Amino acid sequence: MRYSTSKNHSRFGYYCVIIFLSLKIVHAQDSTAKHSIKGEVKVNAFISSAQTPFWLKANQMSVVPTHSAASLEGYIGYEGILSKKNTHWKTFGEARVVGNVGNSTKLFIPVVNAGIQFKKLALYVGRKREQFGFSDTTLGTGSYSWSGNALPMPKIQFEITDYIPLKFLKNLFAFKGTYAHGWFGNSQYAYDYYLHQKSLYIRMGRENWAVNLYGGFNHQVQWGGKTNIDIATVVNRKLPSSFGDYVYAVTGWGALIGDVKGVNAFDSLNRVGNHLGTIDMGITFDLKKYELTLYRQNIYEDGSLYYLTNIADGLNGLVVRNLFPSKEKGKVNFERLVLEFLYTLSQGDAAGVSTVTIGNDNYFNHQQYYDGWSYKGEIIGTPFFTNAKDTKNTDPQNGYEIANNNRVRVYHLGLQGNIGENIQFLSKLSLSHNYGTYNFPYAEVPKQFSALLQFTGTIKRWQDIYWNAAFAMDNGQLYHNSIGTRIGISKRW
Repeated sequence: MRYSTSKNHSRFGYYCVIIFLSLKIVHAQDSTAKHSIKGEVKVNAFISSAQTPFWLKANQMSVVPTHSAASLEGYIGYEGILSKKNTHWKTFGEARVVGNVGNSTKLFIPVVNAGIQFKKLALYVGRKREQFGFSDTTLGTGSYSWSGNALPMPKIQFEITDYIPLKFLKNLFAFKGTYAHGWFGNSQYAYDYYLHQKSLYIRMGRENWAVNLYGGFNHQVQWGGKTNIDIATVVNRKLPSSFGDYVYAVTGWGALIGDVKGVNAFDSLNRVGNHLGTIDMGITFDLKKYELTLYRQNIYEDGSLYYLTNIADGLNGLVVRNLFPSKEKGKVNFERLVLEFLYTLSQGDAAGVSTVTIGNDNYFNHQQYYDGWSYKGEIIGTPFFTNAKDTKNTDPQNGYEIANNNRVRVYHLGLQGNIGENIQFLSKLSLSHNYGTYNFPYAEVPKQFSALLQFTGTIKRWQDIYWNAAFAMDNGQLYHNSIGTRIGISKRW
């Protein structure tokens, strides 16, 4: 929702009062109660010399203002058991409202969902903040295919919320996963199209073992719907939308050469819909005082990974976690360190010219869904794939492609810890080399450095009152150089 600033400051204030009053009546409840409700109100001020720096905005559900602004956020979450006699059955729900006042006033409802859960099995409907892929979700760059960068889209999702051991294999293997149907709605070039999404991850080794292996995949498909413009690969502006086409999307069957009802030549030679995801692997070591984790996300889109022609591409990570962090007066204590390396220069076509029917994958772009891997104009996956509107680069580009820079080399460091008893800190440092796309390469290779230093703490005299302060900067040739800060205060119930 968008409102002009001059006419809607009073309306914004009205929403602020409603959020505050609704949360004011919420109080903490005993853990033995049948229902529990929690809430939070945040007030933040964003101030920057140019656009909001990268690490204040990236992977924040697309709700952070692009320039200096004030922001109010309200959250309420609910969890209840259906019967005290059987506490395995639960209901849950949450809602988050964000309002920004700056050059314009905007109101977002990025999160609103409700569901039911039995033990580790859950079903929910609505918008939910998520990441998909085996990686560090707090200090890392964000999972390759679904990082939390865009506004969450409405879905119906069945999920296994945590690893379930297989007893008939003596708990040596455990698994978790998701299966979802979502709605993209209307975009710039396509409308009434859908999301199919699933994931499956397996843990090898018992939970209390010193070493555990992990493996799995996530699979996303844009399918169905219609286009607003004439596209050579789409017949009559309509994309395959039948139940049979849904089966093709789910299974990923390709090369359907022949007369298949409702499927045109492009779909027959490729696959129904736009498919993408990662095949992940990881390993954790319990070193008694520390935990060490290594992970790798391998990228797939059109089959290059099957032939290993893009095996160089992927997200690599190393996490060192302090298992017994302390909070001592006058001391700095580190809780976690993350190192990541994101590389996407190959795309199955290292020479730049494809010599086989696959290659030059052009990540996050598609020849039918011109909006590419985006939702409401924002890229869903890694924020290091950039849209032309977000950069200052003036090189020639394809205006129909959402990702005008998808060939990158990124080095990233994340740190988290405590200062004394009441202050937590978090830092992210990233250096990226950016090459554009194969079809529209940058004349030079812009280098970009982005940094974030964030502090949060409590106010002893005021119960459940928290303050936060973050400082960020962008320096390089891809974005406008900028220095910015976020300062805020929050109340939790």
